[in-house]
Amino acid sequence: MKHIILIGFKNAGKTVIGRRLAERLGRVFVDLDKEIEQREGMTAREIVTKEGELYFRNKETETLREIFRKMKDEIVLALGGGAAMAEENQALLRAHTVVLLSAPKEVLLERILKKGRPAFFPKGQSDTEAFEKLYGEREPVYERIANIKIKNEKTVEDVVNDIIKNLKS
Repeated sequence: MKHIILIGFKNAGKTVIGRRLAERLGRVFVDLDKEIEQREGMTAREIVTKEGELYFRNKETETLREIFRKMKDEIVLALGGGAAMAEENQALLRAHTVVLLSAPKEVLLERILKKGRPAFFPKGQSDTEAFEKLYGEREPVYERIANIKIKNEKTVEDVVNDIIKNLKS
């Protein structure tokens, strides 16, 4: 069974695109961060602030393993921006179709800062420095593990259509 996994940097559109894609394909949509938040009873930001980033990353892996073990039907799953960085998570993703959603760096930074400084941005760095460092670390990993690469620069419907077209080829 192949799940469709959406990866990409924070605010690349994984949740919005994922919901619509799942609807179009008749699949269940799961957002990994939302699953963790429901289980922990607090937001991802609160988890990282209270328990630390390592705790949150461990919860990502644990929850991802459980989703893959329990889901009998094919799903569309949106990962948080950092979830694809762990080697164990990458190994779990290999059996599935991984779709990278990307957007221009300037657009991502603007979207991120509109919502407030993320908890995972290191203290002591400017927002731009923190973003550039994380983007530089994550983007090559996303590129390497993705089966399909889509630029999220159109309407939701256009991006979903692009993904479906790529899934068929």
